[in-house]
Amino acid sequence: MQFICEIVPSSLLTPLRRIIASKLAEDGFKQVEIAEILGISQPVVSTYLKNPEVIESPLISRPAFQQVVSELYSQIKTGKTNKIDMMNVICNACQDFRTAGPLCDLHRKKAVLNFPPDCRICFPSTEQTVEFDQKLNATKELYEAAQALTQLGDRFGHLIPEIGCQFVYITPENQSTANIAAFPGRIVKVKGRGQIVSPPEFGHGSILAFILSFFRTHNSPYRALISLKRTDIVLKQISSHLRVVSTTEADKNWESTLKGLVGNDISTIDILEDSGGIGFEPILYLFGTSPSNIVDRIREYF
Repeated sequence: MQFICEIVPSSLLTPLRRIIASKLAEDGFKQVEIAEILGISQPVVSTYLKNPEVIESPLISRPAFQQVVSELYSQIKTGKTNKIDMMNVICNACQDFRTAGPLCDLHRKKAVLNFPPDCRICFPSTEQTVEFDQKLNATKELYEAAQALTQLGDRFGHLIPEIGCQFVYITPENQSTANIAAFPGRIVKVKGRGQIVSPPEFGHGSILAFILSFFRTHNSPYRALISLKRTDIVLKQISSHLRVVSTTEADKNWESTLKGLVGNDISTIDILEDSGGIGFEPILYLFGTSPSNIVDRIREYF
């Protein structure tokens, strides 16, 4: 059983790189320059140039393939591209070639399977596409909100816990922790200011994801949650504006702590205050309807 992804490197990527490498070499580009442009090693470029004719892919004779070569070569020559743009061109071409195109045809022949004419194995279902778009938008919103917080300078910096700040966001129409975006390396404090270690992903921020998911299943309107440093000054500052519910050393057993909140009108809780204890830093968990709403609340009340 051969998947279409297995034929993409040999049938599309390698021939594409070989041809462009040869064209750039003819124009006077050095091997190290070509390697940097194409994201490969110099020895690989050397191999390509020693054997430029060794291109066995049936795709190279297709007009669509030649068009991709021409587009990439032109962009590289004029300096109007970067690696992300090049990747976008190639990945879009790959998708086009797999939509009843040359890669699709090649796969049908190599796999020797009776695929239906409307085969969609390569592509997600409508439901998966919707979920993908939601997740993509969620990470974008979360990242932009985190950037806005770091731009507040030390105003936000002094709110970052010693263990770092976690910031999570659940996609629309979902409740489970699997659909919650978070920052793998948290948001840390560097020289008094917030710094994003890495972009948000799904499958991180387990404690905040658990809290947010629990609140969502108990009619909370909130879809975003951030952990902040708890101090007496901050607590006094916000308690007159937002509804705060206190807990003690909740890190020991969040499930028990949250179950104890049932019947406490969870839908109106704006902040969970964990006063901490031995080995546990005092933390404020601030809820918001969206990542940008979290930013607005911090700007207004903190």
